[in-house]
Amino acid sequence: MSSITQAKAEAQKLIKRYNKLQAEAKTADAAEAARKAAEAEKLVSQISALQSAITKLQAKDRQQTTPVPNRAASPDLSAVKKPLSPPVTGNTDDLSPEDLRRASEEKAMLESRIARIESAQQRTRAQIEQLSRAKQELARLKQEAEQSAAKERRANDEKLQQELAKLIEKKEAEQEQLRKEMEAVRKQAEKDAELLKLQRDSARAIMEKQKQIEREKLLSQSRAKGKKIAVILAVVVLLVGGGVSAVMFTPILQILLPSDKPAPSTQNTNESTESVPQQAADPTPPPPAPVRALGEFQDRLRSGGTGPTMVRLPAGTFMMGIRAGLPYPTEQPQHQVSLNQFAISKYEVTFADYDRFARATGRELPDDRSWGRSNRPVINVTWDDATEYAKWLSEESGKQYRLPTEREWEYAAKAGTDSLYWWGSEIGQNNANCAICGSQWAGRSTAPVGSFQPNAFGLHDVIGNVQEWTLDCFRPNYTGAPPFGAWEGGDCSKRMVRSSSYRSFQGKNRTTQREDFPPKRKSDTIGFRVVRVE
Repeated sequence: MSSITQAKAEAQKLIKRYNKLQAEAKTADAAEAARKAAEAEKLVSQISALQSAITKLQAKDRQQTTPVPNRAASPDLSAVKKPLSPPVTGNTDDLSPEDLRRASEEKAMLESRIARIESAQQRTRAQIEQLSRAKQELARLKQEAEQSAAKERRANDEKLQQELAKLIEKKEAEQEQLRKEMEAVRKQAEKDAELLKLQRDSARAIMEKQKQIEREKLLSQSRAKGKKIAVILAVVVLLVGGGVSAVMFTPILQILLPSDKPAPSTQNTNESTESVPQQAADPTPPPPAPVRALGEFQDRLRSGGTGPTMVRLPAGTFMMGIRAGLPYPTEQPQHQVSLNQFAISKYEVTFADYDRFARATGRELPDDRSWGRSNRPVINVTWDDATEYAKWLSEESGKQYRLPTEREWEYAAKAGTDSLYWWGSEIGQNNANCAICGSQWAGRSTAPVGSFQPNAFGLHDVIGNVQEWTLDCFRPNYTGAPPFGAWEGGDCSKRMVRSSSYRSFQGKNRTTQREDFPPKRKSDTIGFRVVRVE
């Protein structure tokens, strides 16, 4: 095999390797494509070197095949390739036409091969340039991706800072609201203390007046007794002194004898006039009329067993909301509401009640936070879950059950009272399960239902333990509330929740406390109770 043939074979191998690298670079990642491009550049250098070597060999070959005038100076062509013609005999210096023809054909063939190699070299360079452009494009895309990621990080950081600022602002607003509530409670306590002092001073003044009147009565009686003695002495004198003496003593007797009609007493009149306004000015309102439930019952269920214990409440009228002057605008204005008779569950719906429904309908059992199930109030249920439970209870009992409206719930919770708590104006200790109520569950977990004293209707845990879903849609306050029946309408993308929970502090433990949440909300502080329409 000649040197030119070997060089051509080596060049073909390099070109095949280059084409393979080019195909692999199209599917490789940026780093691998860059590595293959570097290797391709090396191959191009090797191909160029081979091309130069082939060109030199071809030039040398042409020199060997070109006829020369001096035979002795002509190189030995047999060292490069086969003789182009039979051995020449004689002393001729010219080559034969056949040798010239063969040399010409070989030259044409070599030139054709060189043209093909140059064309392949041009294609290779074009491919190298394409790879270089692809490399640059990849670098540009990588830079853009890094810039985009940095921009996105900055945007996320700014969003997080805004959310933190909003959260801080919200917490500051809650702190300010709590401060206002505490200030309002302090002022109310001062007013109550001052009122109590006025009542005590008024009672003491009335007692002093009564004592003074008694003393004056005793003094008047003593004076009347002295006058009677003087009259007796005058009569004795008249009997002894005769008629003249009687005539002389008559004016004196008229003066001394008391009249049958009592003389008006200016002092006593003033005292009576002053005492009446003191009694009328007593600011203590009369206690509300006592209310009582109409009885308790449990409906039998179609699948066996009984439903929750229900308390039947009488029809009545009450003042809904909180009085003006307190910092609870969502619970104002206070207004009068009249309701028909209805029944409400004595306890918050328990896990035992809800789990029976969930198993019967194939629903997921709610999480109990490992606090226990059974007679603890069900938690982590949505408004939809509570509504579906009421529907199932209606089907099982043949009666109409549903969630209570806000006004039904508050009427049941207040039980005839108008104070902050159904037991009075002070939160006290162990009256409910809240964060500051002093029980063993305070701020930690729910308590078993019925762990604390009931209100006058016999309902347990209307303050504390868990907040309770109601039927009503969201309204920001009570403006425009009707005096009778249910209040329809509102923003039903949110539902109202009443009362407080085991985590609630001073500012949220009221029978008037209300909040709103999306109906899909689940929380370990929210449960519910149900009503039966009578």
